[in-house]
Amino acid sequence: MPPLSVTIITFNEADHLADAIASVAWADEVVVVDSGSTDGTQDVARRLASRVEVRGWPGYAVQKNYAASIARHDWILSLDADERVGPELAASLQAWRTGTPAAAGYRMARASWYLGRWVRSTDWYPDYQLRLYDRRRGAWQPARVHESVRAEGTPALLQGEI
Repeated sequence: MPPLSVTIITFNEADHLADAIASVAWADEVVVVDSGSTDGTQDVARRLASRVEVRGWPGYAVQKNYAASIARHDWILSLDADERVGPELAASLQAWRTGTPAAAGYRMARASWYLGRWVRSTDWYPDYQLRLYDRRRGAWQPARVHESVRAEGTPALLQGEI
């Protein structure tokens, strides 16, 4: 069973962080890297996460790669503070953990909340994101807009959504 670290980068996410961490309470470790929040985010993180680091803002990909670098485990699930691992995805991740990983990275659907409702149609859904990866074989790549993880080989797909 591969141990799993969840990484979350934050800045003024006190209203969202507890729910994000609760959605991955089964993980082996939750690492929060905060960029100097002033709204109580660090207090929430220190109360609920396994490890909390405060670090200046170098950019999204750099901060996410730093969070992965300080995690205890090689398998990383990267979440944003306003995201949640849904029940079906949590079950898929638990099943994944019982075997040997078949890929260096795994994609999952992402649903968006927009104008007071979930968008599960058009080109907004399923918005597949590679968020589970082996940091020895993948990393966040910077981009002008929407950084993403690139991992060796073809990514596999997990059922469920964030």
